Amino acid sequence: MIVGLVGNVEGIEPTFITLNVSGVIYGVHVSLRASALLQEGQEARLYTTCIFKEDAHDLYGFLQPEERALFERLLKINGVGARVALSVLSLYGAPEFGALLKAHDLRGLQKVPGVGKKLAGKIMLDLEGYLAFGIAPNPHATEAALALESLGFKSDVVHKVCAGLPAGLNTQEIIKQALQQLR
Repeated sequence: MIVGLVGNVEGIEPTFITLNVSGVIYGVHVSLRASALLQEGQEARLYTTCIFKEDAHDLYGFLQPEERALFERLLKINGVGARVALSVLSLYGAPEFGALLKAHDLRGLQKVPGVGKKLAGKIMLDLEGYLAFGIAPNPHATEAALALESLGFKSDVVHKVCAGLPAGLNTQEIIKQALQQLR
């Protein structure tokens, strides 16, 4: 699994860049916001997610770990694929998306290409509390929450438990303490 890349940007398209990492050139899907901030010839650090399908192996890159965590969380929602998740991040950064969730702004979410009224409602319902509990700004808490959810714990319960833990813990400590409370 590739979780990050550091290299020189060789080419930029609106939602795709090529990144030269020590002579190996990677094609990476990025948000519109990320491609606007990058320049050819510039060294870039990307936090990545790999998605493997029968017909494709795609790499998605993000400038902040919070963006990657939000992308991965959006992918867990039935009906949200990589294109829609990337469109969300093209229109909203993690803090703006958190404000959108807190305000229950369905119309703002429907501005994302590919998100209609039904999917917007589903995203709101599934992510209720995700950013409201303050999980997203701390990448350790975000990673721990995603790990606990992958173990089968419900999202809302995980976020309530993680929100009650002391600040400054690393990912492993958060998982260990959360598991003690979730038993």
